[in-house]
Amino acid sequence: MKFSQSYLLLFLFLFLTSQNSNSQDKTILNQFDELYKKSSTYEDYKVVKIQKYNQLKTTVVDSLQSQQTIISEKNQLISNNNRQITELKQKLSNLENELNSTQELKDSRSLFGIPVSKFAFSLILFFSHTILIILLAFFAYKYKENFSVTSKAVTNLKSLEEEFEDHKKSSLKRFQEVNRKLQDELNKQWRKEK
Repeated sequence: MKFSQSYLLLFLFLFLTSQNSNSQDKTILNQFDELYKKSSTYEDYKVVKIQKYNQLKTTVVDSLQSQQTIISEKNQLISNNNRQITELKQKLSNLENELNSTQELKDSRSLFGIPVSKFAFSLILFFSHTILIILLAFFAYKYKENFSVTSKAVTNLKSLEEEFEDHKKSSLKRFQEVNRKLQDELNKQWRKEK
C-alpha cells in the first residue's frame, strides 16, 4: 500500500512539476532516483527509509509550495494584465468615439443649429448666393425701369404744369379782357341811361 502511494506521489509530483524549470525538475527527479537506488528490496517491493521518504516529501512539498506561490503570482500578474488590457481597450474605445465625433464635427457645419455636411453646406451657400444675386439683378432692373418711368412722369408733369401755367395766364388774360369788355359795355349802357 505504501509502495503504491509512493508511486502515486511520485507520478503526481512528476506531473505537477513537469511545468517547472529544467533545473528544478532534474533536482527532484534526481532525488527520486537516488531514493529508489538507496532503497532496499523486499520480494518485489522496494523498501524506503522513512527519513529519506520524509526528506523527499519535504522537498516536494516545498517545491510545490514555491511553484504554487509562483503560479499565484503569475495568476495575479495575468489578472492585473487582463484588467489593464480591459481598461486600455475601454480608453481606446472612448478615444475612437471622440475621434469619430471630432471627425464628424470637422466634416460638418451648423446651419440654424442643424448639423450639415460640408458639401451640403457649400451647396446651400452657393444656391443662396445665386438666388441673392438674381434677386439683386431683378430689383436693380425694376428700380431702373421704375426710375425711367418716374423720370418720364416727372418730365410730363413739369411740361403739363408749364402748359397749365400758360393756359392759366391766357385764361386770366382772356378773363380780364372779357371783364374789361363787360365793364366797358356796362359803362356804355350806364352812360346811355343817364
